[in-house]
Amino acid sequence: MTFRSRLALFLVAILIVVQALTAGLVYGVTRRALIDEGRRQLDVASGAFARQLDDLSARVASSVQVLSLDFALRSAIAQRDRDTVLSALRNHGRRVGATQMLLVGLDGRVEADTAGRFAEGAAFPYADLVARAPQQPAAAVVAANGRANWMVVVPVFAPDLVGYIAAAIPVDDALLAKLQAQSALPKEVELAAREGGRWHAIARGTGNSALTPAIAARGDTLPRSPELATLDGREYVVQAVPLDHSRSSPAVAAVLGYSVDAALQPYRAVAIAWAGLLGFGLVVGLIGAWLIARGVSRPVERLAASARRIEAGDYAPVDAPARDDEIGALAAAFDSMTQAIREREAHIVHQATHDPVTGLANRSAAEASIQRALDDVDGDAALLMVGLERAPAIVKTLGHGVGDRLMHEVGQRLSGPAGAALIARVTDSQFAVFLPNTSPRDAHNCALRLIDVLSDPYREAELRLDLAPAVGIALSPLHGRDAATLLRRADVALIAALGADEPVAIYDAATDPHRPERLSLMGDLQRALGGDALALHFQPKLHLASGRIDGAEGLVRWSHPERGPLAPDVFVGLAEETGNIRRLTRWVLDAGIAQASRWQSAGRAVRVALNVSARDLEDAELPRRIATLLATHHLAADRVVLEITESALMRDPEAALPVLHRLADQGIALSIDDFGVGQSSFAYLRRLPVRELKIDRAFVAPLAHSREDRMIVKSIVELAHALGYHVTAEGVEDPAALDYLAGIGCDHAQGFLIARPMAVSAFDAFVAAREVSS
Repeated sequence: MTFRSRLALFLVAILIVVQALTAGLVYGVTRRALIDEGRRQLDVASGAFARQLDDLSARVASSVQVLSLDFALRSAIAQRDRDTVLSALRNHGRRVGATQMLLVGLDGRVEADTAGRFAEGAAFPYADLVARAPQQPAAAVVAANGRANWMVVVPVFAPDLVGYIAAAIPVDDALLAKLQAQSALPKEVELAAREGGRWHAIARGTGNSALTPAIAARGDTLPRSPELATLDGREYVVQAVPLDHSRSSPAVAAVLGYSVDAALQPYRAVAIAWAGLLGFGLVVGLIGAWLIARGVSRPVERLAASARRIEAGDYAPVDAPARDDEIGALAAAFDSMTQAIREREAHIVHQATHDPVTGLANRSAAEASIQRALDDVDGDAALLMVGLERAPAIVKTLGHGVGDRLMHEVGQRLSGPAGAALIARVTDSQFAVFLPNTSPRDAHNCALRLIDVLSDPYREAELRLDLAPAVGIALSPLHGRDAATLLRRADVALIAALGADEPVAIYDAATDPHRPERLSLMGDLQRALGGDALALHFQPKLHLASGRIDGAEGLVRWSHPERGPLAPDVFVGLAEETGNIRRLTRWVLDAGIAQASRWQSAGRAVRVALNVSARDLEDAELPRRIATLLATHHLAADRVVLEITESALMRDPEAALPVLHRLADQGIALSIDDFGVGQSSFAYLRRLPVRELKIDRAFVAPLAHSREDRMIVKSIVELAHALGYHVTAEGVEDPAALDYLAGIGCDHAQGFLIARPMAVSAFDAFVAAREVSS
């Protein structure tokens, strides 16, 4: 909704609200006044109705009393002349409007009934009226069978009391209508009787509303004072007037009602006129509001259009007419704001896309520019990632101030050999140089020129700082067709170049630890650990003194469903990186101990050597887990050897030592794998509960032609034996090396000369064949 519409609707809404509130206030005041008037009228009417019934009672009582003084009637009563009595009662009953005349004896029994409702001798039901009659005529309303009568009882003396005459005058619709016509009673008058615990209407005046059932539905009592009630969706002021009734009759009350809706009827014409006036005012107000809103909103709409242009990057002057009012001031301020925004946005964009130290494009701006260039160029291109290996150390030692000045100078140095190429600072110590339309040879030559200009030390005061530059190169389209991929792969190439002999390296997918197929392999390894894709192969260990195979090293193998068999070097390191190495070790331990148990049950004395990683030595639960496996498979602890590399021990020796001692205390032999290429010494090894050393293949492979390696191996064997260690030489691949090892007293040999790692069935066949041949 536009501002113009909202302003017009606001003005119209104000008019409607004011008119509605006025109408509501007038209606409320009028209604309240009519309700008060209804209460007053009911108060007056209730008293008038009671007085009318008293007058009726007095007239009937006087008339009946005249009958009781009739000599002929008294003589007939005294003589028990029933026919004469009935005739006299009928004649007199018609004169007074009674529908029933009775002669009641002194014993309270009916002696004559003109209506024939009581049998002769039946008990008169209203004994309380008979009891009051000797003092003065007794009268009360009685209700029976859904009808009400005004019952008047007078005594008959002849001259002594000889009986009572009772006259029943009906209190029906006609009587109530007559009473309404004779006085200012309201239109709604009902006579109600309480029968069965609820009030029921037994007579109704000229009105049509059923007051009694509606009031009775709200409770079992009738309002004794004027009360507002809603009956059938209409409002009434109602009041009940209790009537004097016989104790033998249900309670009887007159219900008076004053219709508020009927009282409001004369005001309907005023309301209609008011509504017409309101409608006319709304039409006029809507037209006026629309004109006012239009005059205010047009300049605002133009300013809104200018704002949309600014949002789209168009900072042209505001299109608004010159005015001297507040709208004109707003337009002038808006125009000034537009110019300020244009200047600030240009500054912000420059800050967002450029490095503040060097003034070069930053990584996000460089990526966007490179991508645009790749989209426009179909030929070869190259992205050079320039890194300074010693930059982080310089910043940590000399502070960020020196580091910023260093980076500023590096950016200036790069601009010479790079020429018109895009140069960007992509990290704190790395710069990117993009060369479009460049062959791999030209890219390599440019990289060498960059190395040359950065090889000169950076000088500041008395400082002379070597930068150790390196360059990684990613080629397009060979290594990628988008900027993000080239930046990442140039970064990988830079990592390979840093610290290498050759400071320039081109991206090699085979050495990329983040290539997509490697990430896919991580997920496959997790699934393989939960399935049956892994297998344990065993490489025999030859006991040189006896010539028997008494041990085997368990080596895990993975048969990938798509890539086929994978070497351990491919996925063991991957398990280390992804945190799955402990799961892999648990699988190896379970499979290796289970196989050792099967060999033990078959009577074959083969000690199984299993490898554990550095992360496994940090697991305090490893000894308990191995003990559980040994107990589950009923395998003696001395049938298992755990091989640990020197590097694993040196990673966190304080955490590894308690785990190793617990394993040794359980009777499990420990072996140092790849001994001789790590950082440990015999002095350090004396702290470890180790029983075996495995000489690395780097010393064993050249034994046949290297005197120095023979001396090293011999020294290790002699010193190890002196310290109580067994020695195994791994990587034995020629007979001369095997003979030399046997000659110097080496305990075991392991290598391709003896046998390659093989499946369990092949291992069993290999051992069986050697036993037969020996």
